[in-house]
Amino acid sequence: MRWIIEVHRLLPGGWVTLRDIYRCTVDADLLGRRIAEARELADRLRPLRAVISQEDMIAHPQALADWAWERVPGTGNVGCRLDRELRSRLDELGVAYETEVTDGGAGREVAEQVEAIDRWYSHDWMALDTKLRTSIVEGISVFLSLFDQPDVAGVFCPPPPTESAPAGNHDAAGNSHPVPGLRRRLPPLAQLIDEGKVLALNMPAGANPALARAIGVLLKHAWMQALLRRPAEAARRPGRYMRPAVFICDEYQAFATVGQDDPSGDEKAFALTRQCRCIPIVATQSLSSLRSVLPSGEAWRTLVQTLRTRIFLSLSDEASARIASEMCGSVMKTRASYTFTETTGRPEFSLLSGRAGGGRGTMGASKSFRRQSEPVFTPREFSLLANYQAICLPYDGVKSLPARRVYLKPHYLPRETGYWRLREKGRI
Repeated sequence: MRWIIEVHRLLPGGWVTLRDIYRCTVDADLLGRRIAEARELADRLRPLRAVISQEDMIAHPQALADWAWERVPGTGNVGCRLDRELRSRLDELGVAYETEVTDGGAGREVAEQVEAIDRWYSHDWMALDTKLRTSIVEGISVFLSLFDQPDVAGVFCPPPPTESAPAGNHDAAGNSHPVPGLRRRLPPLAQLIDEGKVLALNMPAGANPALARAIGVLLKHAWMQALLRRPAEAARRPGRYMRPAVFICDEYQAFATVGQDDPSGDEKAFALTRQCRCIPIVATQSLSSLRSVLPSGEAWRTLVQTLRTRIFLSLSDEASARIASEMCGSVMKTRASYTFTETTGRPEFSLLSGRAGGGRGTMGASKSFRRQSEPVFTPREFSLLANYQAICLPYDGVKSLPARRVYLKPHYLPRETGYWRLREKGRI
C-alpha cells in the first residue's frame, strides 16, 4: 500500500484515494501501467542513459539499430538515451543495462523515487510466490473493498480537485463545491486546527460498523499527525501563534489504537500533546472494554498512564473496579484489635459462652493497635456511586492530587444552586 501511494504521488496532481489503492492492489496490470506512467514522467523530467556492454550490442545489432548508440569513454560499453521503447526492447531481448543520469535537472529526486518503486515492483513484489502474493492482496482487499462501493466512494474517495466547480454546484452563500451533491471538500487538517474550527464525525455505527470504525480511526490518526507537526512548524516560524486544540472522543474503546513497537499509536501521540498545546479528553465504558480491543499484554496501561486526570463514574465491572481502586492508591490506617481469655480448672460461669457452671477461673482482656495498608476507595465504593457522583484522580497542571470523591452537576441546572439542594428537590 505504501508503494502504491508513492506511485500516485509522483503522477500529475498527486491525488490518491483508498479506492485507487484498492484497484491497484487487485489489478496487477493497472499497477504496472501506473508505474509506467511515473517512469515516463521521470524520463521527461530527468533524462536517463542506458548503458550496455559491447558484446550485447554485437549480439543484437538489428534489434538495437534504431537508436543512436555512443561509446562510453574509458569503458568497453555503449550508451543511448533511455526511453520507453528502448526499455521495452531491452527487456524483450533480456539485455542487462545500467542507467545513468545525463544531466543535473530538477527531476533527479523524481527519477530516484521511480527507480526505487521499479526495483520494488520488479525484484520484490513480482518475485514473490503467487500464493503469497494472493494472500497479501486478499488481506488488503477485505478492508479496502468497502471504499469501492459508489455510495462510500462518493463521500470518502472524491475526484481530484479542479480549478472551477461545475455549473450550478453552489450553495446558498455562493461557495463552490467541486464534489457533486453540494458536498464540501475537507480542508487540510492543519489549517482547520490553526483556524480554530470544530471537526466532528457523525457516522452511525449501526449502518456499517466496520466502515464506521475504519473512518473514525483514520480521521483520528490524520488529525493527530497534523497536530504533531506543529512544533516543527513553530520552530521554522517562531513568531507564529500556536492555537490550543482539544481532542474529544466518546466511546473511545471503538477507536483506540496502540502502536507498541511501531512509531504510531495513541499512547505516543497523547504523550506529546502538551508540547503541541492539545488537551485529549476521552470517555470509555470501562477499563475492561478498553482492554478487550487492544492487543494482549500491558499496552492498555501504557495508554491509560498518558491521561493524567482520571474520573471514574459508577463501575459495575469487578475487574474495572479493582483496577480503579489500585489506581487510587492505599493509605496506612491504625486498627484496634481486642483479645479475651478465660482460664479455669472447673468452670462455674463462662463469660464467653454464657453458660452456668461451677468452680473458680480467671478472665483476661487485652487491646492492641496495629497499622495496615488499606485502599483509599475499595472496589465496592466504585460500584455504589450514585448518579452524578464520581471518584477522581485530578492533576492541576503542576502536581497530581490525591484521589477524592467529587459531585457532578449537569450543565442544564442552575449554577447558583448547590448540588445537595438540587438533590433534595429531586432534580439530581
